Amino acid sequence: MDSITKKFLEEFCNSFELNKNKESIAFEHFCNYCCVNKENGIVDIKLNDLSTGSNACGIDGIAIIVNNKLVTSISEIQHQIDTNRSLDVNFVFIQAKTSSTFNNGQILNFFEFTKSFFENNVQNFDTPEMKNFYEMKNFIYDKAELMITSNPKLSMYYVTTGKWTNSKTLLEVINRNKKELNNLNIFSSKGIKFFPCGADEIQEMYRKTINNLTTTFKFEKYILMFSDEDGTIGYSGIIPFKEYRKIIMDDDGDTLRPVFNDNIRDFLGNNPVNTEIINTLQNLNINSFCMLNNGITIIADKIQITGPKTTLTDYQIVNGCQTTHILYENKDLHGIDELLIPIKIIATKDDETRGKITKATNSQTSIKPEQLEALSDFQKKLEIFYTTFNEGKKLYYERRTGQYRLEAIPKTKIVNISQQIKSVSAMFLNNPHGVSGNYGTIIKDIGDKIFKKNDKEIIYYTSSFAQYKIEKLISDAVIDKKYNKARYHALMIFRIYISGKKVPPFNSEKIEEYCKKITDILFDDQKCSVIFSKIIDYIVAQKEINFNDRKTFERKETTDFLLKKSSQLKKFIEKSL
Repeated sequence: MDSITKKFLEEFCNSFELNKNKESIAFEHFCNYCCVNKENGIVDIKLNDLSTGSNACGIDGIAIIVNNKLVTSISEIQHQIDTNRSLDVNFVFIQAKTSSTFNNGQILNFFEFTKSFFENNVQNFDTPEMKNFYEMKNFIYDKAELMITSNPKLSMYYVTTGKWTNSKTLLEVINRNKKELNNLNIFSSKGIKFFPCGADEIQEMYRKTINNLTTTFKFEKYILMFSDEDGTIGYSGIIPFKEYRKIIMDDDGDTLRPVFNDNIRDFLGNNPVNTEIINTLQNLNINSFCMLNNGITIIADKIQITGPKTTLTDYQIVNGCQTTHILYENKDLHGIDELLIPIKIIATKDDETRGKITKATNSQTSIKPEQLEALSDFQKKLEIFYTTFNEGKKLYYERRTGQYRLEAIPKTKIVNISQQIKSVSAMFLNNPHGVSGNYGTIIKDIGDKIFKKNDKEIIYYTSSFAQYKIEKLISDAVIDKKYNKARYHALMIFRIYISGKKVPPFNSEKIEEYCKKITDILFDDQKCSVIFSKIIDYIVAQKEINFNDRKTFERKETTDFLLKKSSQLKKFIEKSL
């Protein structure tokens, strides 16, 4: 392995707190992370969600991207169906080798196992992770009538530490096997892509995951809206879609950039408003689109205008998610490049200003209070509270996407809003089943129960630190990763074992003492490790809980059962200590 790839791999291991001595496993995670980011620009990735398992053959990583969202369960796919009433699917397969050669036999092996996966040869896949991917794949193809635009795409990445030289022999192997995959008639006509990646390619992919998001486009028709002494500046104007492509799509023109992480609305599918946008586009009524559409609002850390060219650095689309997705879906319409799009670009590093702009630009359509709450003062208080803990106990609360990108902070210690909602919901609201299933439904269930202005911040930190600890135990193989699916239920049980079943009001003084008992154990590595391990043993010991059933931990009945059995919890754990 060359020195630059080795340095990047070491940096990646530090960022995700991986064991550097297990180089081949770390390299698999490294390649999975880089390739999936390239495909979908996904910022928040759990490495175990991409792994096919330690004993899987021929394939090291899989990502299933549905409607531009990484999905990890059938319930998440169903949520995409319920929301969009359509399926746009990209399967991403990765094989990683630390060797410096592109091996003919190993490439052929990669193709053979990929074909087996799609030809329903289930006997070749016996790891829990592969079984989950396999069931998700089958569920998707069972909903083929929803593939309105095209059949699924397939992107295959074969990664080594060597140099790809366009070997004629290897190209023949690749092209022949691509043709065999295409003959299955289950992929889009141009949807099978094979990427032979050497050191240069994987290095470039990794650089893109750590660098600021930047783009340069022509912005010729604009006016200065405002400028102040604090450096906030805003412009308003119009740009043709051929320039807007450069803002929202990667260099290949096929992939959406990660530009919606600060947008408080997800894509809502073909609702009445979006249907009108689609109709306007497909009729290619350029003037109507520009007049009828509210346009796009982009907030960036920096705007540099030089002649007709404008460069945005570290930017996010805070309003225009619906319009952008529809434009992306119709990007191949003849003549769409000349479509004019109203746009505002604002440069500010002030979080309060960002919040005000996002709220104002999203007030034109119905936004749920709990979504706007994500921009409230409580989030700022939470961020500050997280900084009050010393090293070893410190986590970092990320109110705004990428705010710690340029700092040497392990990604495992950065807590974003969605992660916070999951951990507090699972641990303190007895909702681990909701978290284990589809995150899209969690907000509906708990939106009015969290982030209240008088809540004690310790609740949120405690749940985040508990999640960090159990995920670290799984990553370090103290707890077998096949039990990863039970981690949210383990958070709830941990709380009950340490502090009791009844949770005091979130705004009470009693909750401080309740949480302190939990953090005292969490801060003791040995005690924490033993108790979490015994909790997993306790869950496994329940004959009524079937780990082979993918839906077990998505069912409320599982949570209710564990709550009902909690009186036996203390006796079981203390007996086994």
